[in-house]
Amino acid sequence: MLKVYLENDVASAISRRDFDMDELRAIDLLLEANRSGNLALGTSRQSPREMERAPSQHQANLKTGLSELDLAKDDHKVLGFHTQTDQYGGCISNPLVTDIVDGQMYEDLLAAGLKTDDAKHLMYAVHNGYQRFLTCDNGILSRRAVLEDYCCPSMRIQRPSELAAELSDATGCQAGPTERTIGPGGPG
Repeated sequence: MLKVYLENDVASAISRRDFDMDELRAIDLLLEANRSGNLALGTSRQSPREMERAPSQHQANLKTGLSELDLAKDDHKVLGFHTQTDQYGGCISNPLVTDIVDGQMYEDLLAAGLKTDDAKHLMYAVHNGYQRFLTCDNGILSRRAVLEDYCCPSMRIQRPSELAAELSDATGCQAGPTERTIGPGGPG
């Protein structure tokens, strides 16, 4: 099954509905394919973290679109533990955790000109085995050839409308993939 990562701008647009009609139609088609089990849509905990920066009155609405998405499971790394004991036998142990799961890839993405949030999204998508990365962020799309070749050769970076068109062409169906299962290598 094709695993598709939604960057925060696309994940937010599920509820915000602030993209042009072609992109919104594509998002709706992809959500329907997700509901019918023909592909797996996901994001990471980075999306809700970004949504929490919005004014509090908008946060709940932004997060409603996340309910239909899987969350990437591998989005942090335990570096170790800090443990303190006292003379009375008390003990406190705290994990030391980072949200950078692949330091070299993260540095490469930053060096390619991505912002920190965008680099984290792409790092999580690659690290969790997603085959497509959907965004409408021109800062990412303008660098997609470099990013795909250098940092993420196992993934294609696309707009939602580009993936919907690709899936429509593969299935011969205007409404996207509904009759054929999409395999790990793409349509099939």
